[in-house]
Amino acid sequence: MEDEIDRATSRLLTQRPALDVATLALSGRLIRLARHLEIGRRDALAARELDVWEYDVLIALRAADSAAGLSPSALMAATQVASGTMTNRIDRLARRGFVSREPDPSDHRGVLVRLSASGRRRVDHAASDIAAAEAEIWGVIAERRRAQVSMALRELVACIEEAG
Repeated sequence: MEDEIDRATSRLLTQRPALDVATLALSGRLIRLARHLEIGRRDALAARELDVWEYDVLIALRAADSAAGLSPSALMAATQVASGTMTNRIDRLARRGFVSREPDPSDHRGVLVRLSASGRRRVDHAASDIAAAEAEIWGVIAERRRAQVSMALRELVACIEEAG
């Protein structure tokens, strides 16, 4: 089975025969896969009137161990955005009624961001829609193979993030 990455690297090798294209091909495939997943995710979220960034914050809150909510710092770590960006996102989600800010009982200067009932319903529906869309994409390969891909990607991400 040949894909566009094979065709592109084959053409590149005619121009640059000494170039090691293996990592270029691997990264190219991951980038193309990410685009396909992103399109499916955006379509599913648009049907729920959510942007990707809104979903990222809401799903981080939904997945949190604590019903009390998360600090803005914890949300920043979970979504990999800067402080000012997170403040803006929390403000916008609060205006939509999806989250609230509550005083942090363990730190009187801090706040916790909590998912509202409306936010919980919206993110639960969106997560189900995304899971269905992504199951369709991943369904083209056997479950055993998906597990292997997942393990390899987990290892790669963990190594990269551990290295800092």
